[in-house]
Amino acid sequence: MKKTGAEARETGQAQGPKPNLNELRSQETRQRILAAAHAQFVANGLEGTRMEAIALSAGVNKSLVYRHFGNRETLYCTVLDRAYAQIRAGESALELPDDPHEALARVVDYTFDYYIANPDFLVLVGIENLNKGEFLRRVDKAGLNVDNLKGIYRKVLDMGMEQGVFRRGVDPVDLYFVASSLCWYTVATQYTFGITFETDVLSKENLASRRRIIHTAVRGFLTEPQPEAPG
Repeated sequence: MKKTGAEARETGQAQGPKPNLNELRSQETRQRILAAAHAQFVANGLEGTRMEAIALSAGVNKSLVYRHFGNRETLYCTVLDRAYAQIRAGESALELPDDPHEALARVVDYTFDYYIANPDFLVLVGIENLNKGEFLRRVDKAGLNVDNLKGIYRKVLDMGMEQGVFRRGVDPVDLYFVASSLCWYTVATQYTFGITFETDVLSKENLASRRRIIHTAVRGFLTEPQPEAPG
């Protein structure tokens, strides 16, 4: 599998000669630590996670965790970096059809399906919001790949405007906000929403219904005239 930018940075395999046996072992250890740290941060939050627990889960000595990452905050930043790089890599790999409605549906479906399949990502982003974005500010912006994300949504918008099916003047960031927030809410509130309304939010039937609602809402945002801001 092709490595994401974050993974390539972690393993040092983006460029250069083939690593020797010791380097491969070090990379494998690093990946085990990152996987263990990811699980610990998701389960316990940043403040509730201990390096000892990460080392135990990874099957390594605690000193080895410190040797690779220095401290808990640096390790958390690396986990966060990987999480963003992985979702961005999937978006970058999307092949968009020429029909703007189908292209829109594809990017919305990707976000919807990714959040459902990777609820850990939403937990990590929630942790970061609780910390007011302190650690995301330290992450290499290359992993966030924001320009590419905006470019994908801009391409969909441009296709729709050229064919006269989407209204003009839509900011791609606003379109992403509408699509992502609706997909996000489905997964992030599955327990509170489910308990409140006594329903299984993630049942096959409810997911199909929610997907249709999201598609309708996003299309409406692009096709219905929007009210002017009060003067």
